[in-house]
Amino acid sequence: MNDSTTSQPHEVAEAPAADWRMWIEIAAIVLLFFLYVGPLTPEANEAHYLAKARHYWNPNWCPEDHFLNSGDAHGVFYWSFGWITTLVSFPVAAWIGRLICWIAIAITWRRMIVLITDLPWAGLLGMAMGLAGVHYLHMAGEWLIGGVEAKCFAYTFAFWGIGDALSGRWNRAWILLGVASAFHVLVGGWMVVCLMFCWFVCPKQRPSLVSILPGLFAGGAIALIGVVPLLLLNRGVAPEDSAWASYYYVFERLNHHLVVHTFQLGFKLRFAAAAIAWGVTAWLLRNHAKARILNGIVLGSVVLVLIGIAIDQFFAFVLQDFLAAAKLLRLYWYRIADVMVPIGLSINLLALYQLHGEKYRSAARVGLVAASLFVAVGMFVRIADRWTAPASPADVGTLVSDPVAWQTTCYWVRDNTPTDAIFLTPRMQSTFKWYAQRAEVVTTKDVPQDDLNLLDWRRRRGDVQWQSIHNRQTLSLAGLTEANVHKLAKKYGVKYVVVDQVIARRDQVPVEWSFPRIYPANPEDDANYEVYEVTP
Repeated sequence: MNDSTTSQPHEVAEAPAADWRMWIEIAAIVLLFFLYVGPLTPEANEAHYLAKARHYWNPNWCPEDHFLNSGDAHGVFYWSFGWITTLVSFPVAAWIGRLICWIAIAITWRRMIVLITDLPWAGLLGMAMGLAGVHYLHMAGEWLIGGVEAKCFAYTFAFWGIGDALSGRWNRAWILLGVASAFHVLVGGWMVVCLMFCWFVCPKQRPSLVSILPGLFAGGAIALIGVVPLLLLNRGVAPEDSAWASYYYVFERLNHHLVVHTFQLGFKLRFAAAAIAWGVTAWLLRNHAKARILNGIVLGSVVLVLIGIAIDQFFAFVLQDFLAAAKLLRLYWYRIADVMVPIGLSINLLALYQLHGEKYRSAARVGLVAASLFVAVGMFVRIADRWTAPASPADVGTLVSDPVAWQTTCYWVRDNTPTDAIFLTPRMQSTFKWYAQRAEVVTTKDVPQDDLNLLDWRRRRGDVQWQSIHNRQTLSLAGLTEANVHKLAKKYGVKYVVVDQVIARRDQVPVEWSFPRIYPANPEDDANYEVYEVTP
């Protein structure tokens, strides 16, 4: 009697303590995300996605921008989150979205990992290892934690779904992966394929096919919300046009993500080393029921990589049919493995440490120290780089010549030009709409997702960027002739031109136009960016 009366209060007291530990760990994971990403906006893709999201809800914002008027490939993201961009500034919207995604990923990640290992702080340790792994061991440039965009929400629901599969809730797992697919067709869709592969290779853990049919059908129906609009983007497009659009998308614009034979050798070697290390740890955990499910999913992602490589090699080097290759390689075969291999390796290492740490104490300690040093040094370098960066990741990534002068110029444009004006903007930037909030004829970063607009985007690049290179061998728009600018004004409605004078001076290409320079106003002022008004 005494035992029961003393044990019950102890059990009641433990539950709140466990909840507090859980929420403290989740907060620590979110803090890790904040340190990892850094304090600046926009991230590499935020200007691209959030501008599209604002235009989705307010078509009168930058009404004549070609990219913003192109097809919407991520309608669920724009519909569910985009309205926030109409209420607050882009940086505020980005931070709201980041916090939503980071908290959601932290919760679903921790819920997933503790089903495999209940080591203290496994969620935080595993995420630190996983982030370092994704950052340094990826092959095709995929990332997990960064700015807000559709795939952040997709990964949230993917981790949630994997956690349900680990818990034996397979029907709900399919439904959650269907939601992930609605947000981002490729992230969610490939996760569905990987879980299906896991179901095939894990006979002891899998439920019967009949029992999971309701979840498969429900998840598939939800996924159609994202899949159907994407398929309709190219309805009525001629097959030849579609093939060439895929070619330009894959081999010209995004070959660094999609064409494995163009990847740097170092990237391929480090990913191969990570995959081999994961394979060894997966084999050591082959009798671990929960880890086997996770590793079945990771194995599915590795199989996708092998299929992508086979497509690349067969169509490009055997058949030499690059148009056919592009149609298939456009599906981002390497995306999921870039994330799941480092994550699987991290979780496996923690599970092995928990299982065998006492038995093989010396080896476990050596492994723990080695892994900790790799993670600590790698994360320190990454965090230091982000917190000492002179400009936002988007400006750094697109090699903006002078980020401070660029922002100052954009803000002047925002405050001193008509809201419906159309601009020619420097090739080496992706943030004009973010800062200046004005339409552009074309920008390299903003590639449309529908084929006809993608073909038009390439023509526009030829008319603007490549014409400047052809005329005077410079990436600066100073390479355009006055006749070129007049032609572009007539064709695309251009009212202003922003010239990168840093590149123009470097290439010794002065502006040879009679158009008035309206920024800077003082004719004696030298500036790294100049704005010209196109006049008759």
